[in-house]
Amino acid sequence: MDGNDVKSLFPDKKIIQAGKFRIGLVHGHGIGKTTEKRAIEAFIGEKVDCIIYGHSHIPVHKFTEGILLFNPGSATDKRRQKQFSYGILEVGEELSAKHVFFGAN
Repeated sequence: MDGNDVKSLFPDKKIIQAGKFRIGLVHGHGIGKTTEKRAIEAFIGEKVDCIIYGHSHIPVHKFTEGILLFNPGSATDKRRQKQFSYGILEVGEELSAKHVFFGAN
């Protein structure tokens, strides 16, 4: 929902190296398919251990084909979710993620 002035500052997607892990970052917007499927498709053919995406504001934490899929939800606009949320990704010997939920139920 950002304007073009903000969008022009960031790439559509990015892969960062965190320790031994490759983490794909993408917003997940687009037409057709689910936000999750669009996020996964953004990294087809690229080796990533985790994909972090947003757009839907729906918290997701699961593994698909060995890749950690993580949507932190939203700390400011919960839309149809019961609570606001944000995510914490911990990088060490293992890669782990968790949601923190707060606000009205």
